[in-house]
Amino acid sequence: MTPAAPTAHWRKVCEENFSRLIEDLEQQVEAEVASRVTATIGSGARGTAPASIGESRRALAEELNQCVRRVRKTASRQDLYATLLDVTVPFCDQAAVFSVHDKHLLAERMRRSARLQPVEMAADHSSPPLEIPISQAAAFAAAIETRDPVIAISAPGEVTGALVRLFGHKPDDRIYLLPLVVNDAVVAILYAAGRVQAPPLELLSEVAGLQCQIFTLASMRPAAPAAASRTQQKPSGQMATLSGTAPQSPAKAESSALKPAAAAQHQEWRALSRSEQHLHLAAQRFARVQVAEMRLSRAGVVRSARESRDIYGALKSPIDEARAEFREKHMTASPTMVDYLHLEMVRSLANDDATRLGPHYPGPLV
Repeated sequence: MTPAAPTAHWRKVCEENFSRLIEDLEQQVEAEVASRVTATIGSGARGTAPASIGESRRALAEELNQCVRRVRKTASRQDLYATLLDVTVPFCDQAAVFSVHDKHLLAERMRRSARLQPVEMAADHSSPPLEIPISQAAAFAAAIETRDPVIAISAPGEVTGALVRLFGHKPDDRIYLLPLVVNDAVVAILYAAGRVQAPPLELLSEVAGLQCQIFTLASMRPAAPAAASRTQQKPSGQMATLSGTAPQSPAKAESSALKPAAAAQHQEWRALSRSEQHLHLAAQRFARVQVAEMRLSRAGVVRSARESRDIYGALKSPIDEARAEFREKHMTASPTMVDYLHLEMVRSLANDDATRLGPHYPGPLV
């Protein structure tokens, strides 16, 4: 297999993930659209609700399709950041894109409310000269650690006083932090506030993360033969990844990209019918929401329980309730169902170490 083969393989996977994200979003926003339209029509005109809902759904779908197309046509990370900020205009009043570095965040693009005074921009008039230490922004640190969206209050300790002042946040404002993930590492964060529509923003941040992944794959180039002959100590064809991990040779990248388990899972997913895929996506969403609530509402407990390697002992009540609901709503929905709740707890609560769930954890439902 040529060095370009892993790139082609994962580009195909990314393309299919784009389609799945759209399907996932359709289910997330359908109830929200119906609720909003029904709430705005009078009791004497309720017969028009189905038509209004259908029209609103089509308009939202078309708007999101256009946004996704624009993100996917970007040619570089800087182009992506600018486009991402632009396409989020309908879904939040204020936004910013921060690139993630070793110990700090750098504001790449920013959009503030029109009522605020203009912020001084950098020489290219696109980036505010703002750098934030990750250690001083707990909400950003949580998003980077968990690789999941985080909802925070506009407190200086959560997002720093600089951002509170810059965006003119009130004490009770909610801030949404949506990570762009590449190779299991957060490379950027979308910051959103003011009348936020979370599902579309989550979709766009995931699409942007996949686009960043494509940029990473495109950077894979085989080394020139002359370079390989100059030394036998360093393997040729190394590349630097956006996640900051150690570079890999094409052979190693090919080996990790084409693991039999990953290929088998890919084939199993494609073998499911569309209705079964929707059931699995719904189960995944349920698992993410339940675990995110545990992690956010009991952040201190989770951290200490993770260290003591007894998460189940510390969170027995919410875990048992979530397991019972998952068993009732999702495990019986399809014979192909997977215990996504268990997988999400291992990934998000236990940091991919199942032993941290504790000795008394009952184990997966299947």
